Amino acid sequence: MSRRFSAIHVHVVLVVIGAGLVLAQGTWTLPADSRPLLNCLAVFAVLGFLSEIAFLRLPGGSSTSSVSFIPYLASVVLLGPSWGMLVAGGTFLINDAAVRRKPAIKVVHNTAKETLAVGAAGFVYVALGGVPSATQLSSAAMVPFLAGVGTYMLISSGASAIAISLSSGSPVRDVWRKLVGGSLVFDFLSSPLALLLAFLYTKAQLWGVIVVTVPVFLVRHVYSMNLQIEQVNRDLLELMVKAIEARDPYTSGHSLRVSRIAGALARAIGLSAKHVEQIETAALLHDVGKIHQEYALVLRKAGSLSAEEAALMRTHPIRSYELVRTISGFRGGVETSVRHHHENYDGSGYPDGLSGLAIPVGARIIMIADTADAMTTDRPYRNALSYDELVAELERYSGSQFDPELVKAFKTAPQIRRLFGEIRVEPDFNRAVTGSRVARLA
Repeated sequence: MSRRFSAIHVHVVLVVIGAGLVLAQGTWTLPADSRPLLNCLAVFAVLGFLSEIAFLRLPGGSSTSSVSFIPYLASVVLLGPSWGMLVAGGTFLINDAAVRRKPAIKVVHNTAKETLAVGAAGFVYVALGGVPSATQLSSAAMVPFLAGVGTYMLISSGASAIAISLSSGSPVRDVWRKLVGGSLVFDFLSSPLALLLAFLYTKAQLWGVIVVTVPVFLVRHVYSMNLQIEQVNRDLLELMVKAIEARDPYTSGHSLRVSRIAGALARAIGLSAKHVEQIETAALLHDVGKIHQEYALVLRKAGSLSAEEAALMRTHPIRSYELVRTISGFRGGVETSVRHHHENYDGSGYPDGLSGLAIPVGARIIMIADTADAMTTDRPYRNALSYDELVAELERYSGSQFDPELVKAFKTAPQIRRLFGEIRVEPDFNRAVTGSRVARLA
């Protein structure tokens, strides 16, 4: 704990130093007639403050997002990096300290981070030919502006990801993907509104700002609706899975845990954020076919399964696949991962007897995650295996049931060991399909 605590402070100090360096490069001389400058500062500080107050909490609850970057970048275009830094840093300082009342270390970090990001974006904008002006914008400002936007987003999201990583112990890459995976493209496509905001201000002053404020907050509303829809869809999927698992008291929470494990393994091998999301969804839905009435008695059976019952259970990947593919957004990666999650690496699995790399990587990952959860939860006939015992079993069947490379990644990825330490489960007795392999469970 003390190591993480000191590491966070080192990170904050480095961000503060970075902010200090860009502030030192600024030009702070007021013109003879300072009223236009001060008016512009006041207008964009207020707009940035209002934008920051209307923040959105991102999924997971550890971070937030807002459209305040639009007035910040507009102030850079109009006033240059120096005064743009003042607008961003001052807005964050007042909002975090006085309104949201965050701890001092977060206030310092967020203020310095935003000052650094806006300042660096401004200097990139100027270095590439952008000419800050509160009266006239250059028609050639787009390329320098977009470069500045990229600089801002990289520094702002990167500093936040490092801070969250140090406080949570999660890898920076995983945190950064979660932080920007759903919003980065959306924010980048919204950024030209900053140019529009700056242009209208040069033409109509305060009225121009009022006119463009509507689309700025419309962007915020659309993004909010997208987040809500994504969350509702996820909640509905989880509710459906819980309803299915309620039919078998031994599988409570199984699919949710498999989804978490599969996601962690997919991130550990460097898959894209979109691919990870597809695998997590497939893992959540891998047993959804068991909702069919034909499985009800088998799922509740206390003893070993007969040959006919075992054959019936082997059909559940196809039944799950048939249900999942009825949703158009799940066709492709999600449906194939669901169908093939019981294929063995050596070709002895089901339903299609695929082998090796012919098995979709999502299915190979879910095979390991499914087995890992089954083996680390209690059974009527044995206690849950420890993490080290689980790894030994995975290595024992590496190359036959499991992809050897995925087993290596599972064994060496610290985030997966940490995840198993975090998962707290109630007794979960997944029904075993009779067979010679210890790992052929769930």
